[in-house]
Amino acid sequence: MLSRQTWIWTTIAAVQSLTTFAEMSRLNSVTALVGDTPITTEDVKAQTAMLEQVLLQRFASEPAIYSQRKLEMRQNALETLIERQLILKEFENQGYILPEKITEERIKERIRTDYGDRLTLTKTLQAKGITFEAYKKRIREQVIVDFLSSKHVASITLISPFEINKYYEENLSEFLQEERIRVRMISIAKVAENDTYASKLLGDISRKISSGSDFSELAKLYHQGSQRASGGDWGWVDKGTLREDLSQAAFALKQGEMSEILTREEGCYLLLVEERQEAQPKPLASVQEEIEDKLLAKERSRLKTEWIERLKEKSFVQYF
Repeated sequence: MLSRQTWIWTTIAAVQSLTTFAEMSRLNSVTALVGDTPITTEDVKAQTAMLEQVLLQRFASEPAIYSQRKLEMRQNALETLIERQLILKEFENQGYILPEKITEERIKERIRTDYGDRLTLTKTLQAKGITFEAYKKRIREQVIVDFLSSKHVASITLISPFEINKYYEENLSEFLQEERIRVRMISIAKVAENDTYASKLLGDISRKISSGSDFSELAKLYHQGSQRASGGDWGWVDKGTLREDLSQAAFALKQGEMSEILTREEGCYLLLVEERQEAQPKPLASVQEEIEDKLLAKERSRLKTEWIERLKEKSFVQYF
């Protein structure tokens, strides 16, 4: 039998061995250090878990693509977590203090918009295995990140007219308005007991129009669609507005030209193209807001990148 002293030393050695193993396991799961704060693989997976499920369903038959996309997703999540820690440390280093009331107000706002009441929030957190304190900590950190990001990045709100005009001129291909036509239609549904009824009626209508009758007036009498009151007028349409087969027929017509009778399974159609408009750039006024939003996003991204790089220089960031 082992002596009492031998047993004690054996037990101590075993405990030390287990402690060392646990420490090694913890260190092996660390993917990055921001100062003395570790970011683990579990932290990264928690950020991407739901999106990875969507990714798996989308690329279930393409495992190589799935693996590549998953890797990219986790790398992006890691960078986001690193940025978050850098911002939190900057908040602390600058001596800012976040009043408890602000966090509480943000939680109340989340309850109103996402959960309806506090009981639903509690049940949701329990189902996800998240404590309220952990949730509160996450909200507090998000308030801090939003505050400093707004201070250093989101404060830019204006783009000069010169920059907007310059982007428009250099990227006209982005703002092309597709070829469009203004089209009218007369459609007649087939009748089960008389398979030729629709085509014969449209034949009579077509001959009347060719003899000088007004297409829109006849459409008001015969068209079996929601545009009947407006004389079968579909207004300006692009190639994706009408059903594909009807669109092909319509866009093959010249301005002022009427189609032959188009016989389909459900009925017959007669089309008239009143005007055509070839593909051309949209006016600057109609895309100015879109350009401004794009340039604002680009500038904010640039400012954020520069800010994060400055924070990295001030802190210690190590990847594993």
